[in-house]
Parts: sequence; structure tokens; C-alpha cells
Amino acid sequence: MFSSKPEAAAAGGSAPCEASFGAVTGYPRSAKHHDIDDATNFMKTCFYLLVPFLSLQAASAVTPVIAQAPAGQPPQQKPYSVVADMTPPPAGPTAERLAALTKYSKEKKPIKLEDYLDKVAASNLAYAAQRYNVTIAETVIAASKLFQNPVLQFTGAHDLTYYGRQELPGYYQYMMSQTFEMGGKRQKRWLVARKNYAATSATLKSFLMNLRLDASTAYADAIAMRKVESQFERTANLLRELLTAQEERQKAGDISEVDLQQTRVEVRQFEAELLNAQAQANNAELGLNAFLGPQFSSTHWHPVGALDVTPQTTELFKLLSSAIKNRPDLVAMRHLRDAAVASIDVEKAKRIPDVSLGVGWMRSTSSYNDTSPQPLYNMGALQISMPLPIWNTNKTGIAAANAMASQAQLQLDDAEVKAGVAVRQALSLYGIAHDRVNLYQSGVLKDVDTALEKRVISYKRGASSLLELLDAQRKANEVWTSFYTAQIDHVRAVIELHRSAGIWIVHF
Repeated sequence: MFSSKPEAAAAGGSAPCEASFGAVTGYPRSAKHHDIDDATNFMKTCFYLLVPFLSLQAASAVTPVIAQAPAGQPPQQKPYSVVADMTPPPAGPTAERLAALTKYSKEKKPIKLEDYLDKVAASNLAYAAQRYNVTIAETVIAASKLFQNPVLQFTGAHDLTYYGRQELPGYYQYMMSQTFEMGGKRQKRWLVARKNYAATSATLKSFLMNLRLDASTAYADAIAMRKVESQFERTANLLRELLTAQEERQKAGDISEVDLQQTRVEVRQFEAELLNAQAQANNAELGLNAFLGPQFSSTHWHPVGALDVTPQTTELFKLLSSAIKNRPDLVAMRHLRDAAVASIDVEKAKRIPDVSLGVGWMRSTSSYNDTSPQPLYNMGALQISMPLPIWNTNKTGIAAANAMASQAQLQLDDAEVKAGVAVRQALSLYGIAHDRVNLYQSGVLKDVDTALEKRVISYKRGASSLLELLDAQRKANEVWTSFYTAQIDHVRAVIELHRSAGIWIVHF
């Protein structure tokens, strides 16, 4: 960048130029500095020659590749993508990670719910990734209290018109400046960062709570599926015993071949349903690894426990109070609301202009110009600058911050209302699920088992037909399966009740 010098204009000659070369600049071209002038001219020449070369190289980097066409045909341009050709294929997993992900084991390991949830919190990769949000928020807190970097400026200028004794003086200047934020901007910005950090921590807690409750649901599903499998196993065993007895009776001539075939069909049907129940139970147990890290991918867990679950409390007032006070997502929204309110003070502080203070040193070389001679001298410089808040007083920033704070408060109010609705809905569903389980446990299971035993005795005595016995067996199987379904619905209702109320713990 070149600018004319007023000293030359006053001298009546051609104006000298001030050249700013960043950190390196040329020296005045005096007779004793011809070697430096030659080096400067050489560097300029190299720069001017290098610019066209770099331009040609950049143009050749994006030139489309022309495919070699057969003889007698015009060449065809091949579709070309610079990004696609320059981007290497993504690297696959390492040998160690591939070995960890492909391990397989048939051994079943029993595990309790508390131990399983501890492994989930320690090894879940999604939760580990979420924890980095807290680390990022911590770095924002540290960055909010940092001072702005000082600015070092060097300026050099020399005459490009005159040479030798007529050369006008050259100038060299060093300036160091520092901007000081006024109005407590750093402290207010630090408070906003602290509120955002608290919101991030609460969001992480909400993620962990939902992760634990989802893992508890998967654990309960695995137990229920294994109980359904056990019921089908009991039914299949009873029918196998019946088939053996039928074969002996058919040999003795007590029953016909049709009854024996009907029994055999029923046995095969229940064995097919048993295989399906076993597959569902195995899938449910294997699904427990979805909440764990890769080090457990080959483990086949066998959940230990019953589905007898009771909520921490069923009082509506306590549940609502717990939800409003303890739900991590609502806590995070309160911190975000406070951060939005604190941002108003930050915007108000921006109305106070920052002050920049600088000190410098300037050197002017000597000149023997006939019109404007000048001796060698050094000067010190002090610079103070600040913007004048005339046109922009940050009214728009303050208005936007106020709107964001009001919006955050309304979003929090809406979330609290929805949390109350969720608690009431979860409590209602829990009451229905609890009544269903009590209905089965109060006598339905006992009655259906008693009816089946009497039907078996009656069939053996010849007082009942085979179809009546098989129908009684199907009914008993359906009732027990429905009971296990009611149990898992009850467990899920308890888990959702705890989720809506912000309660982490579930025992079964």
C-alpha cells in the first residue's frame, strides 16, 4: 500500500510514497545501501514472476480430465469431481476394534439390574460422547475471562522518487497496542458461560437418567420374554406327555387314530410357538448389549429378577413436586433462562466503548535534499483510541436479549405445564396397569390352572373329549401370556411414572 507524503508536496517535487510491508520493509536507498536495494528489487522480481506461476498451477488443478477416445472419434470429457478425487476413502476400523466387535460367545452370564445399569453408565458410547459437551462448556468458561491479544504493528516507508543525496527521509515505526474492555464485559460474559455450563451439566444428567430408564425397560422386557418362553415350554412338555399317553392308548384301542393325529398336530404347533418364543427371548437378551460398549458386544446376558415393581410414591402432589424440582431437563431450561437474563447485562455493557492504549517508537532517517533537508531523529508515540457511541448504542442487541430472555421464560413455563400433564398421564396409566396385574394375581391364574388340571383328569377318565382338553390348554396358555404382558406393561408404567417425575431409581 502506497500513500503520498505531505512533506514532498510541500517541497514542490514528486511526492514520496509510504510502503507498508508487514514485518519486513525496505530501507532508504542511499548510496551506502545499494546492496540492500538490489536485494529488495530481486525479491520484487521473484514475487512478480511467482504470481503467474501460482495462477497457472491453480488453474491446472481443476482442469477436467479428458478420456482418451478411440481413433476416429472426438474425445469425450469425463465427469470429474475435484473433491471426490482428492478425498481419500475413509479408514475402516482397526484390527483390534474389529476383533472386539466380532467376538462371539455362547455363554450366558447372569446379571442383576444394579450391576447392569452400572455397566451402562461406565461403557455406553453415546453417554461418553455427551460428556464432551461439559468439557466444551468448561473451555468456554475459561475463554470468557481471557484478555484480548495485544497488537504489534510495524510500518516502514521510504522515498521511491529521489535517489542519492536528494532522497527524502525514510520512516520506521513500531507500535504496541492493547484493548481494554470496559463496563465489566469480561465478568458478565463469564457469568453467562457459567449458566450455560450448568445447563449443559443438567442436560447430561437428563441424558443419563433417560438412558438408565431405557436400559431398565430393556432389562424388564428380557425377563418378560424369558417368562413367556417358560410358559410355552411348560405347555409343550404337557402336550408331549399327552402325546405319549395318547400313543399308548391308541395301541390299546382306547382312542382312535384321529385323536392321536390331532394331539400330534397340537404338539407340533406348540413346539413351533416355543421356538418363536425362544427366539424373541434371545433377541431381548442380546438387545441389552445395545446400551453397553463394544467390550461387552459378545456377552450374552441373563437378567436376574422378578417383575414385581412398585413406584417410589403414588401421591400426585409428591410426584408433581419431584417433577418440577428434580427433572434434569427442567433444571437445564432454568439455567438457560438465567443465561438469557445474564446476556441482557452483557448487551448493556456493550454500550460502554472499549479503550485501546498504545505506545510506539518512530525513527526518521536523515536527508540532504536541497529543498527539504532533515536530520536523523527518534520519536516516542502514545495512542489512545475509543469508538464514540453516537450512531450505535446497541439498542437492537439489548432488545434482542430481552426478547430471548422472555422466550426462554415462556419455554420453561410451557415445559413445566407439560411435565405436570405427563405426571398425571403416567399416574393414570400406572393405576390401570396395576389393576390389571392385581386382576390376574387375585385368582384368575389359580382358576385357569385348576380348570386345566380338572380337564386333564376328566379326559383321562373319558368324561371329556380331546378337543375340550386342548381348548383348556390353549386358554391357560393365553391367560399366562396375557399375565406376563400385563406385568411388563406394569413395569413400563412404573418406569414412565419415574421418568415423568424425575426419579432415577427402579428396583425389580
